[in-house]
Amino acid sequence: MPFGFDLVRFIAGSCAALCLFVSSAFAVDVATMDGKTITGELSDLASEQLVLESGGNVNAISLDRVMTVSWPENKAKPAAGGSASQQIRLTDGSQLRGSQATGDGLTVSFASSAFGTISVPFRNVKSLLLKPLDDVTREPWQELLSKTAADDRLVIRKGDVLDFLPGVVTEYNESEISFLYDGSEIDVPIAKVFGIIHAVAMQPGTQARCAVETVTGERLLVQSVALQGQELIASTGPQQQIRCSTENISRLDFSLGRVVYLSDLTPEGTEYTPFFDTIWEYQRDRTADGKQLQLGREKFSRGLWIHSRTELTYRLAGEYTRLHAVMGIDHGVAAAGHGDVDVIIRGDDEVLYQGNVNARMDPIPLDLPLSGKRFLYITVDFGKGLDIGDHLDLVDARLLK
Repeated sequence: MPFGFDLVRFIAGSCAALCLFVSSAFAVDVATMDGKTITGELSDLASEQLVLESGGNVNAISLDRVMTVSWPENKAKPAAGGSASQQIRLTDGSQLRGSQATGDGLTVSFASSAFGTISVPFRNVKSLLLKPLDDVTREPWQELLSKTAADDRLVIRKGDVLDFLPGVVTEYNESEISFLYDGSEIDVPIAKVFGIIHAVAMQPGTQARCAVETVTGERLLVQSVALQGQELIASTGPQQQIRCSTENISRLDFSLGRVVYLSDLTPEGTEYTPFFDTIWEYQRDRTADGKQLQLGREKFSRGLWIHSRTELTYRLAGEYTRLHAVMGIDHGVAAAGHGDVDVIIRGDDEVLYQGNVNARMDPIPLDLPLSGKRFLYITVDFGKGLDIGDHLDLVDARLLK
């Protein structure tokens, strides 16, 4: 079944303890595909549109135009100790937090912090994290997740090191894990295990239309969402639904498959023209010295760092409609008054943007049309200061389908 769910069971008693009733309208921020944000009371949400009420006006918005719906008043609730100490990652990209994970070889049952008790096929579970991540284990755990393997891996923490045993996880409960290792089945106390990584490939669900993100840090991919009273009803497959109060939801992300960040793409061509002999290669999601991209006081996790003179070429193949981004001189050099570049952005032979960017300017938002364009060319050229601190940040740079 799509999205890793053959069966999703909503336990009313569990969710009632988590879901507090609120008024029939909900204050939300709706970010649209054209880069605008609309704030109002969410009075209706169905399969094709949502309805906002603001200042006596009613605004019906097609979900095809919606990027995200956010509940700014719903604050994050960090997982508290043993009550939500486990994390499950599904092969469709969903991530759940909670406790009481059990698996019988066919099905995994899990008590989600926000969605109640959920059952998923064993084959659709990529990993089960049994201990909280910290600064020491976060990166090694992600590295293990990213590597393909022919066997399941039983991950053990030894001091500051994560090690693992290859084998087959056959089943587990709240006290022990049955593990086939080197031809013998052994029972391993679950208290000694850091996590389980199954030998299955990630399979992002192509039918997912929305990701439901919760205040407890969970992200569940679903086919559709609807509002019913004080509850959000999400469909994860035919005849499969979950329900939860909007008080437990931080955001609905409708951008799945429709937004691609430039930093996730590899340019088809790169051309560098150094001022002297040093070539400064462009960087993704960081500066050349590994720092976070920053314009003024605001830091950004996504974007490109581009030194003059650089030209990047991206193949679009007519798949995208717009480019959204913000650009400016990186704070690392702008704070000292350095940085002056000329920027030209073209779609095929058409100049979409041309202008100067320097350290004295506020960040510049970009919203450029790309419909029908085959290639995108981004040129950062020498400005008036020649090559003194010419570090341009093109942040939140994303292509919209």
